Amino acid sequence: MNMKYRSLARTFHADKTNDAFDNHARLARQRLEADSTFRTGVVTPLGELFTATPRETSMLTESILLAERRVSRLWNQIPGVMRWDYIRHAISEELFATNEMEGVRSTRKETQNAVDAAERARKEGNESKARFSEFARLYLNLTDRDSALPSGISDIRDIYDKVVLDEIIENDKPDGELFRKGDVEIQGPHGLAIHNGVRGEGNIGALLADMIHLAVSDEIPRLQSAIMSHFLFEYVHPFYDGNGRTGRYLLALYLNHDLTMPTVLSLSRTIAENKNAYYRAFMEAEDKLNCGELTFFVNTVLGFIGNAQSELIDELETRVDQLDKGRAVCDRLERKHGLSPKAASILYGVIQEEIFDSSKSMTLDDAAYQIGLSKQSARKYVGELLNAGLAVQVGKRPLRIRASESLRGPLETRIIERRKAPESQPASFDLSGDPPKNGKVEKPGDST
Repeated sequence: MNMKYRSLARTFHADKTNDAFDNHARLARQRLEADSTFRTGVVTPLGELFTATPRETSMLTESILLAERRVSRLWNQIPGVMRWDYIRHAISEELFATNEMEGVRSTRKETQNAVDAAERARKEGNESKARFSEFARLYLNLTDRDSALPSGISDIRDIYDKVVLDEIIENDKPDGELFRKGDVEIQGPHGLAIHNGVRGEGNIGALLADMIHLAVSDEIPRLQSAIMSHFLFEYVHPFYDGNGRTGRYLLALYLNHDLTMPTVLSLSRTIAENKNAYYRAFMEAEDKLNCGELTFFVNTVLGFIGNAQSELIDELETRVDQLDKGRAVCDRLERKHGLSPKAASILYGVIQEEIFDSSKSMTLDDAAYQIGLSKQSARKYVGELLNAGLAVQVGKRPLRIRASESLRGPLETRIIERRKAPESQPASFDLSGDPPKNGKVEKPGDST
């Protein structure tokens, strides 16, 4: 019979013998030195950070890897244009979810506008002034599988500036060379301090350098090293405000090199839906009786990844099914109206937009891309759809079309409602949240 793997703190509290302290110290040493343990070499007041490999960790990791195969297979069945639309929408939801966790008021329209503005700026090679657009641009950059990882602590500050600096009040902006000079304290319920950030900018910089090396260590499994580095960032708490959003972007950045983009873009939403468990995992990891062991923190985040994958697989399976049904509608209408193959191809794009895209319309540029011809050539085939009553013009500059009423009827039962994160979450204390600076503390419900 297999004994359940228990934290060092729980084992200590369950030991009613007179040797409880000696037994605890011996077990802590055994875990740290075991062959199946992955040591980081990063020493903190908690002890050297490490993770063990109990059965649960192995099973969670295998489940994630198997699920990634299913996600990848389904993702490859989604047409390229719709894939990009999905990514844009997922980034918008990612921004909304992580803002909600930190009490930053935003609307889905704002985050969607931020993604649109970031995409335009990215294509044109300039900057956007729209709210959250630099944050959105960082997530858009994750579509480049070789997106650069931080190579030094100045890169961490650069990411922070893009993620949150415009949202930080002047009094809470970093006052050191790169990070904060003063101390931070986070209060939980009843005014009790539940976390103190690392003191001194020199110590902050040193531990963040350790975090950068840990995240790409070739001596620790990549999922575990990415998750442990996330803990270390939030433990250090290098800024007065904005740590939670910055830390979760860094987690996405590191995971993006090993997991599919759809999985990575589902994670913040899943964490937001389980934020009490997320914060509790930080608190348990910081219990000094656990001596720096991060096994349970790692398992918690692995569980979040698995949950995100499960919901994602359901969503992608539905999308693939809807695409098949949309294809059948397109084939039937092609025969009924005697459409040319190019017009039918554009029609299939119009159907996809109607089923999946929040804008519900297609530009002439989109139509040209769909059939691989010039805009002038595409205009002829768009005209076929307009004349057949299958599409209607909804814009002139640029020319935009969408499914006509007669086409929307057969599609109504096939339209997918996008999965949305809750508009709001009940108040709770946030260990990885963003406290004000120097002598001030953040209490549950405080807004960043």
